[in-house]
Amino acid sequence: MAQQGWIARARRWWRATPPLIRRCSIVLLIIGVLLAGAGLWLDHTNWWEGHSFFVNLISSLTSLCFGVPTALLVLTHLGNAQADARRTRRAKDFAHAEIREFQTALTRAFNVTSTAALVSEVSSLSRGLHRLRQLRDTDGSAAAAFLRDFNALLNLGRGPSPAYRQPTSWAALSADRWQWRRVETWHVRVETQWRVLSNEVRPMAIDCGLPWLQRSPAAAAEQTMRRLLSEDRRNPWRGQQEAPDNQEAITAMGHFLNDLRVLCSTADTLAARYPSPVSSRTP
Repeated sequence: MAQQGWIARARRWWRATPPLIRRCSIVLLIIGVLLAGAGLWLDHTNWWEGHSFFVNLISSLTSLCFGVPTALLVLTHLGNAQADARRTRRAKDFAHAEIREFQTALTRAFNVTSTAALVSEVSSLSRGLHRLRQLRDTDGSAAAAFLRDFNALLNLGRGPSPAYRQPTSWAALSADRWQWRRVETWHVRVETQWRVLSNEVRPMAIDCGLPWLQRSPAAAAEQTMRRLLSEDRRNPWRGQQEAPDNQEAITAMGHFLNDLRVLCSTADTLAARYPSPVSSRTP
């Protein structure tokens, strides 16, 4: 097994060598072998007696034919290794920066300082929503208390007017166009940054042999990103002409909170794999 691994590495190293250097190396090695063979045969026949100049010339040419390919291959290998290391470092730095931007995009619309804190807040709201589902009156004081907690988590800036009041019922939330426009802007930022991760960062990381999400978590995150606020039944701000059914509104809110939790957990997983370049270089 060890021998097979060594052979595989040698093959990869040989394929990574530029074609021109490979051809020149092969030609020089063949000439070197021929010169060495000729020198040994002439030495066996004692032809070198009285031909010291030719001895030095042939031996120098033979050494050159073996030394030049070795130097070319070794220097090429070292150059490729350094180039790969620089490319890997750029890929890591790029991944770290864009993952950090994704985390910032996720938390931009909320009163939190990190995605981990947002996951904690969302989990607490999800538990409150679960308790609300069990109640007979899903649009009474319990719903108002939940929506006050939800509004406290949001960080959408000043209202459109001094008379504006944050929604405390499912119908009011569904009809709140001011709040929805700001959430929609947040959604566009999150979606755009996710596309950067999926279409630019991920291929570069994989090409450099760097870690990324496992297949199942990656598929779950991609599906969540497609569904986030994209369907009426998953969007608490869907703004229908008629007042929404309370249970449907609660279900939509549950989907939104769960989608948000999945995306934040995905961002935290990626951030753990690509820590700050400064801290990752610290011994």
